[in-house]
Amino acid sequence: MASLTIFNSESDEDTWVVQMNQLVSETNLSILNKMPVCIYQVPKSLSCGKPEAFAPQLIAIGPYNHFRPDLYPMERFKIFAAKRVLDHFNKHDLKTLVEQLRNTGPFIRACYHKYLDLKEDTLLYTMALDGLFLLDFYHNYLDEKVSSSSMTGLEEQVQISGVKLTKDAIIRDMIMVENQIPTYMLLRILVLESSKPVDSVQEHLGSMLLSFCAEHSPLKLTHTPTCSEAVTKHYHILDLMYHLVVPQNENSETSIPDQTEDMCKPHSNFSNTAIRSSKPEEIVIFLKKVKGILRLTLGTLKRLKDMNVPLPQPIRRTLDAILNMSNFQKFSSETTLPSETEAPVVVTIPSVRELYSVGIHFQPSKGGIMAIEFDEKKGIFYLPVLKLDVNSEVIMRNLVAHEALTKPDFLIFTRYTELMRGIIDTVDDVKLLKNAGIIESSSSLSVEESEELFNGMSKSIGPTKTEKLDETIKKVNKYVHDKQKGKPYGILTNYVYSSWKLLTLLATFVLLAMTALQTFCTVYDCPSHFRYN
Repeated sequence: MASLTIFNSESDEDTWVVQMNQLVSETNLSILNKMPVCIYQVPKSLSCGKPEAFAPQLIAIGPYNHFRPDLYPMERFKIFAAKRVLDHFNKHDLKTLVEQLRNTGPFIRACYHKYLDLKEDTLLYTMALDGLFLLDFYHNYLDEKVSSSSMTGLEEQVQISGVKLTKDAIIRDMIMVENQIPTYMLLRILVLESSKPVDSVQEHLGSMLLSFCAEHSPLKLTHTPTCSEAVTKHYHILDLMYHLVVPQNENSETSIPDQTEDMCKPHSNFSNTAIRSSKPEEIVIFLKKVKGILRLTLGTLKRLKDMNVPLPQPIRRTLDAILNMSNFQKFSSETTLPSETEAPVVVTIPSVRELYSVGIHFQPSKGGIMAIEFDEKKGIFYLPVLKLDVNSEVIMRNLVAHEALTKPDFLIFTRYTELMRGIIDTVDDVKLLKNAGIIESSSSLSVEESEELFNGMSKSIGPTKTEKLDETIKKVNKYVHDKQKGKPYGILTNYVYSSWKLLTLLATFVLLAMTALQTFCTVYDCPSHFRYN
């Protein structure tokens, strides 16, 4: 079996040697120490639920996807955009700009987690071309008149009715984790092309980036940094949008989470409902209670088989089938109660419709995700306002992936998406949230599509360390439980639903008895013995 390698040819190895010599220089080592990795490839454990939400479908930005054959036809439109920017400043051509970016190579490579198997000139031309395209695109967000005439290069090739669709596709691609370039490069290009002071250029670039985020962020922004902070304190556009949605002061170390395959396992809406019906702890306790009975029954049947009693073949087949169920013993013996100190991995909470039925109402929170809370006295659940359109699912999935890759110790946005998936089960749940002002959906997105958006999100595979939000969820569940106790529904739940375990066990033994009786009668012709005279 051939060994895996990052090289495709000997020339690639020569390029690698040159790059390593550059990186170990004293100047470049200081850059590597100061500049953390900020642009990752999405592992399969995060993308397996919907790979197309993380892989660009129309346009490539940055070195990870720049030379994909299926995306390369868009290169000509990036060239048109780059030419517009260069002509606007009338200062440099593309070659001159690349020469002035010559010393940025080590910085660019330090930003990317994957080894960039590109020669220096190729990398710099890639960054210059993509950077100019982004500047042209972001500039359209500063003026509505200019914005309405954006994508003029595309209008030459597509019908006017398709321009909006094409622009949405580009927006989705621009916000993907792997399709990022450092904001520093945009600033550097703009400083080189513009004749204005650096501070003025920062303000201009920051204004463009903030306008883009405000337009396309799925959550309404609760705070806005200065234009200068938007450029200097955030690595790229996805990182900026994330921190606008989830304001944090803590600095967590950047690392890549374990690529566990559990997140790839599909789940259904039925499993989500079943989790609400009975707590995992109650199921485990029930299994422990019936474990002795099951062992006694299976042991008796096994001894009956070992005695070599001459049983008819149909009865023996039935007996073998029952004994094959003994793997259940292994499952029940290995089942353990979860630690009380561990936060639940899966959010279990009633749907919006069920919450409404016990008197809980929803109101928009003023502080975004960090202000999610439940007022037990008034029965009001405060949630942030969510804006949904055709781009929302891709943006939210990439925000979740970005958080998992850069903030693995505090997955608050991930927990929020799990909460929304938990309370949204049907179209009626979406309608109730829209009426309460929690969801603002564009006309291009149907209620059914809004409902499917959260139910398609992947689940966490470990603790998210979001104590405040988890405590809020517990308060809601306790409120619902207390309200249901005094109602007919509560009586039904306590006395009927709680007995399903015993009824299930009883039904199992009845089924086994009926099977044995049927087999017996097949062999010994029961009708002839019980015929009426």
